[in-house]
Amino acid sequence: MTQSDRAINPELQRFMAKRINAKTTEVNSSHVPFISHPKEVTKVIEAASTAVK
Repeated sequence: MTQSDRAINPELQRFMAKRINAKTTEVNSSHVPFISHPKEVTKVIEAASTAVK
């Protein structure tokens, strides 16, 4: 979840994630964390991929 998102309010992100019981990770980023924080996003993707093997 992106803490500094101006497109989708972080509180709305948390609400939607909670509704589907999603596991989340927060990044102090705007709406496009894969551009501004690629290492953090990569870690999340790698962790998710190993969790389902």
